[in-house]
This record gives sequence, structure tokens and C-alpha cells, in this order.
Amino acid sequence: MTTDDRDYYSPEDFGDTYYENEHYGPGTPDADSDPNYTEIECSECDRPITAGDDLCADCERELAEANAHPDAYAPVFDEIAVGYEPTVDDIAFAVVPACSRYEAIIKATHAFHDRETPDLPTGFDGRTFILIHEAPESDIRPFTVGWGALPDALPVASEDGLRLLNKARRRTDWLDDPLEDRPAAPWFYLYDEAGAPVTTASDFVDLLDGYHVPDSPEEYTPPEYGSTKPELWIVPGLAYTITPIVAS
Repeated sequence: MTTDDRDYYSPEDFGDTYYENEHYGPGTPDADSDPNYTEIECSECDRPITAGDDLCADCERELAEANAHPDAYAPVFDEIAVGYEPTVDDIAFAVVPACSRYEAIIKATHAFHDRETPDLPTGFDGRTFILIHEAPESDIRPFTVGWGALPDALPVASEDGLRLLNKARRRTDWLDDPLEDRPAAPWFYLYDEAGAPVTTASDFVDLLDGYHVPDSPEEYTPPEYGSTKPELWIVPGLAYTITPIVAS
């Protein structure tokens, strides 16, 4: 068997290679090999076509099919929603049973996610809230005037936890209040573990039922340690109104 040890090869070693252009085959002439060659290239795919044409047969067929079947994703109307803008409605509190701050935040996230939001735009499936520990300072600051410091999560059985719970109770527009004392669109500050709003005094009693709410500071739960068995935690968040952003 002969071994070719050369380091240099000339074009003559490879024979006639004009047909290696991907659009041609052996024996097919092109402009380089035939000075009388009159074909040009398709403007879409560069295949050879007869002079005077613009597209090859395949591209002409694809163009005809595209014209016969308009883009399925073209907008039906002149205006389409291209995004959603969240704006803060008000503060809200999830009151959930937990043994630690971490568990309380997880349960509060599910509670806010599961709450009913009937005025959502059609097609929106994003979040309608943000927890305080996720919110930017610019969103939180307007609410600290009326509520004081807003921690990520606190046991209800703590000084600040009781403060927030009692403020939320006093400010809620209870549905069992006299009609003349209620606004046209009442706001419910408290939500239970299932995301249901606490709307009446009996709902509030049921929320606390079975859990110890101490009167004495000696019985408060240290937030940094939590407890060995579930107790109520209060987790603040900001509720959103979602508005579609429409572009024409």
C-alpha cells in the first residue's frame, strides 16, 4: 500500500471541482465554467434560475401558500394587550398557623395566591400580591405611616404581632356592621390560611379559635425562635390591581 507523505497539494491533485457548489451537481455548468451561461440565482435561496425570473419554483410555491394562508398569529383586532401593569391597592395580612417565620411566609404565599380576585383581566395568570419581604422600599414606605414598622412575619403572640392584628381588626369594613357604616367597596385586611377574607366578627373569632393569644408580655413568643407547635403568625403583603397595557 502506497502512503502519500506530501505536505503540499496543488489544485490539479483534486481534479475538476466546479460542481462542489451546494446548488450544483457533477456535469452542471455554472458562470465560472461557461462564459455563455445565462442563469441567475433565486433571490430567496440562491438556487440557479433562468434569467428574468426572481424566484425558483420551490420559493414561488412557498410564497403562494403563504399568501393563501395568512399568518395565524396576526392580531384579529387593531388593539391587543401586550402586558399587565400591577398597582398597589392596599395592605393585607395573612394569618396562618406555623412553627417558624419561614413556614409562615410559605403558607402566607399560598393564602394570598388562593384568594379570590374577580376583577382580573382575561388571560392573566400572574401574581396579584407581593409579600412585604419581597416588596421594594418605595412601595412599603407609604404604609408605614398608618401601620408602623412592617416586619416580614411575626407570631400573633408577640407585641408587634398583636399590634398589627388589632389594627387590622379595627380598620376592617365588617360586613355585619350597619349598612350605613360600610363603604360601597369594603376592604378586608385579614385573610385565613385558605385565602378567604375575614369579613365578619364571627369570622375573626373562628380565625383565633384554638390558638392562644396572650395578654401578658411574659407569654409572648420570641419571633426569632418560633415555637415547637403551630401557632398563629401574621404576614403582611401588598394587594395588587392588575391593569392590561394595550398597544395598537
